[in-house]
Amino acid sequence: MKRFLLVSVAALALSSCSLTPDYTRPDVGTPAAWHIDAKTGVNVTADWWGNFNSTELNALIIRALENNNDLRAGIHRIEQARASLKIAGADMYPSMDGSGNVSWSRNNPTSGKTTSENSGRAGVGVAYEVDLFGANQAAVDAATANVEGAVADRQALALTVMGDVATTYFTILNLNERIDIAESNLKISREVLRIVQAREDAGSVSGLEVAQQKTIVANTEAGLASIREQRVNAYNALAVLLGQPPQTVAVQAKDLSGVTLPAIAAGQPSDLLIRRPDIYSAEMELIAANANIGAARAAFYPSLNLGLDWSVAASPLGDPTATALSLASALTAPIFQGRRLEGGLEQATARQMELAETYRKTVLVAFQEVEDALAAIRASGERQTALDIAATESRRAWELSVKQYDAGLIDFQTLLDAQRSMLSADDTARSARLATYTAAITLFRALGGGWESGAMR
Repeated sequence: MKRFLLVSVAALALSSCSLTPDYTRPDVGTPAAWHIDAKTGVNVTADWWGNFNSTELNALIIRALENNNDLRAGIHRIEQARASLKIAGADMYPSMDGSGNVSWSRNNPTSGKTTSENSGRAGVGVAYEVDLFGANQAAVDAATANVEGAVADRQALALTVMGDVATTYFTILNLNERIDIAESNLKISREVLRIVQAREDAGSVSGLEVAQQKTIVANTEAGLASIREQRVNAYNALAVLLGQPPQTVAVQAKDLSGVTLPAIAAGQPSDLLIRRPDIYSAEMELIAANANIGAARAAFYPSLNLGLDWSVAASPLGDPTATALSLASALTAPIFQGRRLEGGLEQATARQMELAETYRKTVLVAFQEVEDALAAIRASGERQTALDIAATESRRAWELSVKQYDAGLIDFQTLLDAQRSMLSADDTARSARLATYTAAITLFRALGGGWESGAMR
C-alpha cells in the first residue's frame, strides 16, 4: 500500500510534463497601410448592414440569421466539436465501474431433504491513466482549438449569408429600376414604330425603316423579359437564404432611392488578424495540429495506469462475509512498433507545416480581398458618375434627334443610332449603380463584418 502511494504521488508529480511544441503564430508580412486611403467613414461593427439605413434589409438579415439552414447546420457542427472536447477531456479523469452478481442453488439429495443456497458479490473498480507526458492534455488542447475553429467557421458563414442577403436584396431593387426603365423605353420604341408605320402608309419612308424599328422593339421586349426573369431568380435566391419557400418572400421597397451608400473606414491591415473569422479559424486549425504533435511525441514514452478494486461478498445474501481491496499500477512502454510511432510524428509535423502555409495564404487572401474591395469602391463610383452623364446625354441626344427627324434635318438611321444609344446607356447606368452597393458589401465582408476573435466563444 505504501509503495502504491509513493508511485501515485510520483506519477502525479510527473503528470505536468508536456511535449507539445511552443506555439508561435506564423510570420506574414503585414503592410503598414492600404494602397487606397480609406481612413474616413463608418467603422465596421457587428451590425454593419444598418449603415445602409434600410429597415427592410435589417429585418431580412435577422430572418436569415434565425432561419438559414447553413447557419443552423453550423450550430450543430459546433455541438459536435464540443462533444468531441468532452470525449477528449474524459481521459483526464478516473473512470469508475460497478459490478455485481447473484447466484442461487437448490439441492434435493436422495434422502429427501431439500437445501438451498444463495450468494452475491458487488464491487467497484476505479482506473486512471496518469498523463505523464501530456498526451491527454494535448488531445484536450486540440479539441478545444477545434471548438474555437467551429465557432469562427460559423461566424464566417454568417458573414457570407448576411452579405448574400444584402446583395440579393439590392439586386431586386436594382432590377425593379431596370424594369421600370425598360418598360418606359419600350413605350417609346412602340410609339416610334407607330409613327414610322404611319409614314410608310403615307409613302414617305420605306419598309426598311419599319423593319429596323420593329427590331428595336423586339430586342427591347426580349431584354425586358430577361430582366424580369432575373428578378424572379433573385427572389428565389433570397428565399433560400431566409430558409423559406419562395412564395413566402416579398420585398416592399421599389428601388434603391431610399438606401444609403455609406463610406467605410478600412482601418489598419494588421487589424484583420483579429477581425476576420476565417483567419482565426485557420489559426485554430494550426494550434490543434501543433497540439497533435505533442500527442504524437508522447506516444514514444511509457504510460502509467493506476487501478483500485473493492468488493464485498455475502453468502447467504444479506450477511456480508468477506471484503476485498486491491491496488495496482502498471507501467507500459513501447519497444517495437514497426515505425508506426515515427510515422505518426512525421504525419503530425507535416500537417502542422501544411496548416502554417494555409494560414499564411488565408491572411494574404484577406489582404487581397480588402485591396480589391477598396479598388472596386473607387472604380464603381467613378464609373457610376461617368455612366450617369452618358445616360443623361444620350437621352438628350435622342430627344434632339426626334425633333431633327421630324424637321427633316436627319435621316432615320441617325434617329435609330440615337435610340439604340439611349436604350443601352439607360440600362448600363442602372446596372452600374448596383455595383456601388455590392462593392460596399464586399468591403464590409472583407474587413470581417465587425467580428473579433473571442467575441462569440
